[in-house]
Amino acid sequence: MSTLKGTIRQQIIDLLTLETMTAQELSQTVRVAEKDVYRHLTHIEKSVAGQGRKLSVTPCRCLACGFTFSQRRRLTRPGRCPRCRQSRIDHLLFRIVE
Repeated sequence: MSTLKGTIRQQIIDLLTLETMTAQELSQTVRVAEKDVYRHLTHIEKSVAGQGRKLSVTPCRCLACGFTFSQRRRLTRPGRCPRCRQSRIDHLLFRIVE
Protein backbone atom coordinates (compact mmCIF):
# COMPACT_ATOMS: atom_id res chain seq x y z
CA MET A 1 0.00 0.00 0.00
CA SER A 2 1.21 3.53 -0.65
CA THR A 3 2.27 5.84 2.15
CA LEU A 4 -0.64 6.68 4.42
CA LYS A 5 -1.26 10.22 5.61
CA GLY A 6 -3.01 11.68 8.62
CA THR A 7 -3.40 10.47 12.16
CA ILE A 8 -3.35 6.78 13.00
CA ARG A 9 -7.13 6.81 13.42
CA GLN A 10 -7.61 8.53 10.07
CA GLN A 11 -5.32 5.99 8.42
CA ILE A 12 -7.36 3.13 9.94
CA ILE A 13 -10.62 4.76 8.81
CA ASP A 14 -9.25 5.17 5.29
CA LEU A 15 -8.13 1.53 5.15
CA LEU A 16 -11.40 0.14 6.53
CA THR A 17 -13.41 2.22 4.09
CA LEU A 18 -11.56 0.51 1.23
CA GLU A 19 -11.41 -3.08 2.48
CA THR A 20 -12.17 -5.55 5.26
CA MET A 21 -9.20 -6.14 7.57
CA THR A 22 -8.26 -7.79 10.86
CA ALA A 23 -6.69 -5.86 13.73
CA GLN A 24 -3.45 -7.71 13.02
CA GLU A 25 -3.42 -6.54 9.39
CA LEU A 26 -4.21 -2.97 10.47
CA SER A 27 -1.41 -3.15 13.03
CA GLN A 28 1.12 -4.15 10.38
CA THR A 29 -0.11 -1.57 7.86
CA VAL A 30 -0.17 1.49 10.15
CA ARG A 31 2.78 0.22 12.21
CA VAL A 32 1.31 0.27 15.71
CA ALA A 33 0.82 -2.50 18.26
CA GLU A 34 -2.25 -4.67 17.79
CA LYS A 35 -3.57 -3.79 21.25
CA ASP A 36 -3.39 -0.09 20.27
CA VAL A 37 -5.45 -0.82 17.15
CA TYR A 38 -8.24 -2.19 19.38
CA ARG A 39 -8.20 1.04 21.42
CA HIS A 40 -8.37 3.13 18.27
CA LEU A 41 -11.24 1.03 16.90
CA THR A 42 -13.36 1.83 19.97
CA HIS A 43 -13.03 5.56 19.23
CA ILE A 44 -13.40 5.08 15.48
CA GLU A 45 -16.70 3.27 16.03
CA LYS A 46 -18.10 6.37 17.76
CA SER A 47 -16.67 8.93 15.35
CA VAL A 48 -17.91 7.21 12.17
CA ALA A 49 -21.36 6.83 13.74
CA GLY A 50 -21.49 10.63 13.92
CA GLN A 51 -20.84 10.71 10.17
CA GLY A 52 -23.72 8.34 9.44
CA ARG A 53 -21.44 5.36 8.84
CA LYS A 54 -20.92 2.17 10.82
CA LEU A 55 -17.99 0.04 11.90
CA SER A 56 -19.08 -3.40 10.74
CA VAL A 57 -17.61 -6.25 12.79
CA THR A 58 -17.68 -9.85 11.55
CA PRO A 59 -17.61 -11.98 14.72
CA CYS A 60 -14.80 -14.41 15.35
CA ARG A 61 -15.28 -18.15 15.37
CA CYS A 62 -13.67 -21.04 17.23
CA LEU A 63 -11.59 -23.03 14.77
CA ALA A 64 -11.90 -26.17 16.92
CA CYS A 65 -15.69 -26.50 17.37
CA GLY A 66 -17.17 -23.78 15.13
CA PHE A 67 -18.74 -21.70 17.92
CA THR A 68 -19.46 -18.15 16.69
CA PHE A 69 -19.06 -15.24 19.11
CA SER A 70 -22.10 -13.42 17.69
CA GLN A 71 -23.25 -11.93 21.02
CA ARG A 72 -19.84 -10.50 21.92
CA ARG A 73 -19.76 -6.69 21.93
CA ARG A 74 -16.07 -6.14 22.72
CA LEU A 75 -13.86 -5.39 19.75
CA THR A 76 -11.01 -7.56 21.03
CA ARG A 77 -10.41 -11.21 20.24
CA PRO A 78 -11.53 -13.61 23.03
CA GLY A 79 -8.94 -15.74 24.78
CA ARG A 80 -10.75 -19.05 24.45
CA CYS A 81 -14.01 -20.66 23.45
CA PRO A 82 -16.71 -20.96 26.14
CA ARG A 83 -17.96 -24.21 24.59
CA CYS A 84 -14.80 -26.29 24.08
CA ARG A 85 -12.22 -24.19 26.01
CA GLN A 86 -9.81 -24.19 23.05
CA SER A 87 -7.84 -21.04 22.27
CA ARG A 88 -7.89 -21.50 18.48
CA ILE A 89 -9.98 -18.42 17.75
CA ASP A 90 -10.26 -16.81 14.31
CA HIS A 91 -9.69 -13.03 13.98
CA LEU A 92 -12.48 -10.45 13.97
CA LEU A 93 -12.97 -8.68 10.65
CA PHE A 94 -13.58 -4.93 10.52
CA ARG A 95 -15.01 -2.70 7.78
CA ILE A 96 -16.55 0.76 7.64
CA VAL A 97 -19.83 0.84 5.72
CA GLU A 98 -22.23 3.63 4.76
